[in-house]
Amino acid sequence: MPDSEDNVVPDGYASNLFDLTGRTAVVTGGGSGLGAAIAIGYAQVGVKVALLDVNVEGMKATQSSISSQGGVAEIFECDVTSKSALEQTSEKILKKFSSVDILVNSAGAAFRCPAEDFPEDKLDFILNLNLKGTYLAGQVFGNIMLKQGKGNIINIASIGGFNAYPLASAYNASKGGVVQLTRSFALEWGTRGVRVNGIGPTLMDSPLTKKGAATSSVTADFIKSRMLRDRLGLPRELIGAAIFLASDASELVNGHTIMCDDGYLIA
Repeated sequence: MPDSEDNVVPDGYASNLFDLTGRTAVVTGGGSGLGAAIAIGYAQVGVKVALLDVNVEGMKATQSSISSQGGVAEIFECDVTSKSALEQTSEKILKKFSSVDILVNSAGAAFRCPAEDFPEDKLDFILNLNLKGTYLAGQVFGNIMLKQGKGNIINIASIGGFNAYPLASAYNASKGGVVQLTRSFALEWGTRGVRVNGIGPTLMDSPLTKKGAATSSVTADFIKSRMLRDRLGLPRELIGAAIFLASDASELVNGHTIMCDDGYLIA
């Protein structure tokens, strides 16, 4: 029996699956760490990048790196925990780029402390930035994508969203929330052209990790003792997953968090 039209692979089909040329990506937390690396990676494959952060100097460094490699990036100072700030920023981005095809929610923070002593102000800060900031950015830019009838949202989760580790109760809770938020947005928006997925990194060699004294802290020692290989992840090692999830290659992937954890969760 001959293949139906749906089963035929058109000539050149696979060669274009990962092509992101000309698309526009908004990357929160683009001033450092994972967000900066993903932004630079996107620019290298022809994506125009809008960097969002409160860290202006960091964004300038990311922009300079992108520009030196022939890419296009604009910086937008923005507090992602403020919906009004996000809405104002989204208007500026649309005036500059006319569309938003990709959103990467990478802005985040952590604080190490025993749960019984966790300061309320730190709890509020982490939940606001990691979870509320991801929610609001997804909501604001998701609305743009829904009007366009297409778009991809990628939320940076964590191994802490699946397996708990010590002295990180607020962070773990926030990233568990990001995992469920990813599923919830995907469920509501998937039939309207907007896919929502996540990336779950291992312990990374990033400014956020270094700030938490990753090489010697109780938290890091707990995680490192369970790693299959004795090394931290590098921010650039998330670029492949970020390109895959933003591209047509992942057309049937929706509501999932792809683990870039070097096998951490299988142990």
